[in-house]
Amino acid sequence: RFGAQASFRLTEQIHLGGWFGYIDAEAEDDGNGGLTEEGDSADIFTWSANLSFIDFGKEGAVLSFAGGVPPKASDVEGDNPEDDDTSYLIEAQYKFPISKNILITPGAYVIFNPNHDDDNDTIWVGAIRTTFRF
Repeated sequence: RFGAQASFRLTEQIHLGGWFGYIDAEAEDDGNGGLTEEGDSADIFTWSANLSFIDFGKEGAVLSFAGGVPPKASDVEGDNPEDDDTSYLIEAQYKFPISKNILITPGAYVIFNPNHDDDNDTIWVGAIRTTFRF
């Protein structure tokens, strides 16, 4: 496994970051219903980038956007299929402090080509998280 990550503070209020991961995977025994044999290998890649705006609209609030690719297999040996297509994930969230002890975070994300298959429908998800600090 190999990985790298970086975070840059462009200004006091704007932060940019990201990471990249790579796995040189190798099967240690037969499995996956006979599709994998010991020694089969695959390259697995993943990455993400994010942009955040600090104190956006209110002190302590953070507006963030992120995007990337979930782990994707390539150069697959054996009978397992290679991921021919690529999934992409895009996310937006807004951490908004209600008080010193309560934080509300509405957000949404979308996954294009779920399971690295462009025949799959795009997935849209919305969420609201509430954090209580005691």
